[in-house]
Amino acid sequence: MSEGIQTVTAHFYVDDGLQLLEQQVAEEVPLLLVYNGVAYLVMLCSPLHLEQLAIGFSLSEGIVEAYYQILALEIRPSHDGYEAHLQIPNEFAAKLRSRRRNLQSRTACGLCGSEQLAEVMRAPPAFDSDFQIEPQAILAGMQALSQLQTINQQTGGVHAAGWWAAGQLTVFEDLGRHNALDKLIGHLASQRQRPDGLLLMSSRLSYDLVQKAARAQMPIIAAISAPSHLAIEQARQANITLLGFVRGQRFTVYTHPERVLT
Repeated sequence: MSEGIQTVTAHFYVDDGLQLLEQQVAEEVPLLLVYNGVAYLVMLCSPLHLEQLAIGFSLSEGIVEAYYQILALEIRPSHDGYEAHLQIPNEFAAKLRSRRRNLQSRTACGLCGSEQLAEVMRAPPAFDSDFQIEPQAILAGMQALSQLQTINQQTGGVHAAGWWAAGQLTVFEDLGRHNALDKLIGHLASQRQRPDGLLLMSSRLSYDLVQKAARAQMPIIAAISAPSHLAIEQARQANITLLGFVRGQRFTVYTHPERVLT
């Protein structure tokens, strides 16, 4: 499996002229998700941490309810990309078939293949958490996230999702912010880690990112950019503390500020 980076030849414009150079770009491959032998969805993603991506997607999209319900998982290379073959309990597979999700490619869209408004606008699961965090830990986490985005530092073309807990930061990168978050969710689930920490995103916050975090019971989300109005409403309903514009020594708290210790 590749390192997620490809080298291409390009022309750089400078001083009223074009100069030939080699440049590193983020690699993008298709990943076919297959549940109990039935193809479900093709997503476009970085070719790294595909097992975590398949686990996290299955959990954050509600295909299964818990990690132990993924009975088997195998990543297989194909001539066009990769395939993730997952075995799940038959009742979950039957429910999945009834959703009739379209087999479409996606990188960043959280809605692709959804056919019903009720499916798209479903209320996020609310949960209780007494986890709290100090402002300086939030700011330090976001600074560390930027420093650990190794693929983005080389290509400038990927997003990152980070988990800041007990002073340690775990980071996953992908072309799509949803994929980066799913990789992180899959990693935390496979490691049996408790959701007492801070989710850091190198992107804006849309409602479907909040939904994924709510399913993973992540109590605090912080992003370098802005949330949408619907993301704020989803976070309020799910009892999630939502922070945006985490830059330098400032941030904005949109929901449940009681978790931020001042």
